[in-house]
Amino acid sequence: KSSDKTNSFKQNQPTNSYQYKTMTTLLLIDCQKDFHPGGSLAVPNADSDAERITQFIHQNATSIHRIVATMDSHHPLHIAHPSFWSDGQGNLPEPFTVISMEDVVEGRWIPREDVKPSARESLLIEDDILGGGIPSELYSTDETGNRQLNMKQWCIEYTRRLEAKGKFSLMIWPEHCLVGTEGQTVVRTICDAMMEWSRKTGGSVEWLNKGQNLLTENYSALCAEVPVTKKTSFNYELLESLKTSEKLIMCGQALSHCVQYTVRDIAEHWPNEEMGKLVVLKDCASTIPGFEDASDKFLSDMVSVGVNVETTETLTL
Repeated sequence: KSSDKTNSFKQNQPTNSYQYKTMTTLLLIDCQKDFHPGGSLAVPNADSDAERITQFIHQNATSIHRIVATMDSHHPLHIAHPSFWSDGQGNLPEPFTVISMEDVVEGRWIPREDVKPSARESLLIEDDILGGGIPSELYSTDETGNRQLNMKQWCIEYTRRLEAKGKFSLMIWPEHCLVGTEGQTVVRTICDAMMEWSRKTGGSVEWLNKGQNLLTENYSALCAEVPVTKKTSFNYELLESLKTSEKLIMCGQALSHCVQYTVRDIAEHWPNEEMGKLVVLKDCASTIPGFEDASDKFLSDMVSVGVNVETTETLTL
């Protein structure tokens, strides 16, 4: 599926890199304070999950050779945050509002037109990455000849692409994991356990930020829901590095969303004969209320393709 990219990755590996004969990797997905009780998007039972993750790291420190930690990392003016939108009277949508393509077309919800990239990013969208027939109305030209993104047209196109995939429509979430805030940081007990693991084993935690592009969502740590730039496209480099694991253990928050779509992306690109190397710790991830069926289907689907669904009590390293 990705042989050319795989070969390119392998060819560029340093020859003096440290190699384990059998490597166990722990992939911690969004174990951040905003997803735990007291946070802006708290997941029930997440504190108990964090206790089990912490204990698992302490008990298996010398058997875990690599830890990769993903970090949901947003700005306030994100397409899935309330302040990106308003109705005709200037009211912001309440969290958990679903905005459909029809809502945008009919003007029930109106995106801000003044959203702009940071000084380090010249473009919010790269046309060659977006592909798939870009609407002519997506851009307009200002009086100086510069091309300007039509935000309403982009939101129509974004919600259309989301709905065409059949996974979900655009949901507005409470502002969460804002870059630089307390809620973005990793839960203290898990963070302490990772730092102790580093001191004990000589390894260093690998950190991966996701979700900073304003115009698309990043449930999966490997790819945005609608890739719009190279940074939001599928991360083959991460995938191929994870494939060096003899056992890849995955958990975090929330089971129904970021854990699910990260694991699905990995499993979709994983060799069929090696599915047994993948492990989901179901007692170290919980569901956002209202999405229980999605979590159940996810776990069932993973079992059906050969992924191991375990608990910290049943898994031995």
